[in-house]
Amino acid sequence: MDLILLAGNSIDNKEWIEEVKSVFIPFFSLTQIQYYDHWQSGKELIDLNKEIKKLTETTKSKKQYVIFAKSAGILVTLKAIFEKKISPCKCIFIGIPLNWANKYGFDINTWFKNFDLPSLIIQHTNDPIASIRELSKFLKKENVANYNLVELSGNDHYYSEIDKIKDLTTNFI
Repeated sequence: MDLILLAGNSIDNKEWIEEVKSVFIPFFSLTQIQYYDHWQSGKELIDLNKEIKKLTETTKSKKQYVIFAKSAGILVTLKAIFEKKISPCKCIFIGIPLNWANKYGFDINTWFKNFDLPSLIIQHTNDPIASIRELSKFLKKENVANYNLVELSGNDHYYSEIDKIKDLTTNFI
């Protein structure tokens, strides 16, 4: 099984996702990071449609793959699944960016409505982009099913607990 990794919006996430990839290499046939075009261009905001096109191309010949996505990478994944452009067997979502998505007009509510793909969701207790409490209410409101929500103690959106995330992910897979 392959693992495709998508980071958060900021180029500051590049080093983090590369570290995450390094811990997962032994567990998957292939681990692959999707690097975002706006990191090269210097634009502030991810272009979801452009990144969905790249993700669709990456996954089209794959039979079984898991998506590991943080923050804005979750939006790419959700929209691509909603549009039936990709079909991962499972998803790992780290730091769902509810408030950030709403701030920038990304339709996270629609993309998550009735979402039922087997998913592991990891969220910090007081993530400023969405606390565990906000996220739990949101998932219930949108009728999301088939997920395991794990709370990690923290008040940031960085998710430096890579070993803990690795353990949770490998147990989930």
